[in-house]
Amino acid sequence: MKTIMNNAWSIVLVLALVFIVACESLDNPFLEDLPSEGIQNAAPETHLFLTFAPDHIDTVLSDTSADTTFIYNRHIADTTTSHQVMYWWGEDSDGEVVAYHYRWNFQDDWTRTSAESDTFFLPLQIAYDEFLFEVKAEDNEGALDASPATLRIPVANSHPVIEFSNNSNPSAGSNPNVTHVTFPTRTFSWSVSDIDGFETINQIRYRLDSTGTWIYADGDVSSKTLTDIPPGYHTFYVQAIATAGAYSNLLQFPDSTDLSSPNGWRVEEPAGDVLLIDDYKLDNGSTHQFYTDILDSLVGPSNYSVYEIGYDEKALPTATTDQVAMFGYFKTVIWYHFSEAPSLSNADGALRTYLETGGNVFVSSIFIDMNYTFTSIDSNFVINPSGRMIGGLDINMVDLSVTDSIAYIPSLSLNTSSLIARRVSAYYPANLIDGELSRDLFQLQDPRTANDAWTGHPPIAQLFQPASGSGQSIFFSLPLHACDGNDNMIPVMEYLLFEVFD
Repeated sequence: MKTIMNNAWSIVLVLALVFIVACESLDNPFLEDLPSEGIQNAAPETHLFLTFAPDHIDTVLSDTSADTTFIYNRHIADTTTSHQVMYWWGEDSDGEVVAYHYRWNFQDDWTRTSAESDTFFLPLQIAYDEFLFEVKAEDNEGALDASPATLRIPVANSHPVIEFSNNSNPSAGSNPNVTHVTFPTRTFSWSVSDIDGFETINQIRYRLDSTGTWIYADGDVSSKTLTDIPPGYHTFYVQAIATAGAYSNLLQFPDSTDLSSPNGWRVEEPAGDVLLIDDYKLDNGSTHQFYTDILDSLVGPSNYSVYEIGYDEKALPTATTDQVAMFGYFKTVIWYHFSEAPSLSNADGALRTYLETGGNVFVSSIFIDMNYTFTSIDSNFVINPSGRMIGGLDINMVDLSVTDSIAYIPSLSLNTSSLIARRVSAYYPANLIDGELSRDLFQLQDPRTANDAWTGHPPIAQLFQPASGSGQSIFFSLPLHACDGNDNMIPVMEYLLFEVFD
């Protein structure tokens, strides 16, 4: 019995040994084989998305799963613009994404960047085109995504929009049925916008009148100064053209559908060598007649030009170019103002340029601005604080031929012919800079009564020349039309215009 048991245990041991040997030759299902050369770096994954303007989204997709049908909106544009903002990001399972490489289908080379978005202006050359964008991530081991993220973008060309620059055209006020009058130079300025991006504006075209020939300019041109415009009524047209050939709206001045601007534009031919600028808006006509009577006598009727500055369509040209051109048609500008604020400050730069190029300016205005550059007046002081100056005041003409003292020309002295019921001023001259010349031209008489709140002989007119050989300006700080008590205004103005300004 004992022998049998021993034999049984021997058999069990043999079978166990055989089983262990057999198991050692089998693969362990719970262990992965280790690579013979270490762990391989995994390439990163790249993702891409694009946002669309709401008015460019119009796609409905359906998806059927089992017995249920799902209908949903998916934000994919039918068409979009050539101005695109792209976004992307990457993921790396065994490291980190350090850069990206992208390109468009019209590019051969990839662009490397660390950014995760950028703005692009697609070179649309036709009315409709499709552009493919690819981007692939790069990880810290230098591995690139082998399958770049891609997006195909359908682009339809958008029409640009053009409009005149603010305040570049006069206002019509409450009545558009008025006519804007200019001399033969006129500047038009505009701005253009395009949702495809300003870079897509390829050309600007413009013309004078509907029968004119289109003139083409570069897309970044934003103004045009027309010169030598024939007298008569005209219309200016301008239009923008995008790279793919889309035209903007046709912009025009005047425009009968625009109730905010004048419905007419007329060009007048300059007449004579003198321009009379009427800047007295509340005049009853008598002051205007005062100046035209003088010029009728000195140069003859119709041998000078008149420009009335008023409200809205009668405002001074806004472009300095047009102001300089307007003055430049003439040898002398006579500008008068009395009540309300003058328009002189709006023309100061143009008047200074006009002087420097040889023009002459005579100004009668009770308003003195120390910032005027066409005079060398520093500041002013009121000589009738009560706001009243009775008539009969002598205003002495300085004899410019006397340089070592102050002498007057009695025959050319003026006299206040009526009550001046406004505060008026004398002036303090500014320090001259190199090349500037200045002389007092008219001075007040001694004070008559306590109501004459001045001492000595304060100057009320200055002769100024910005440089040797340039033109000259005369600034008269009293209303000239109220200074004809000696009935000698015509010889006085003849002397100023044709001898002092000679």
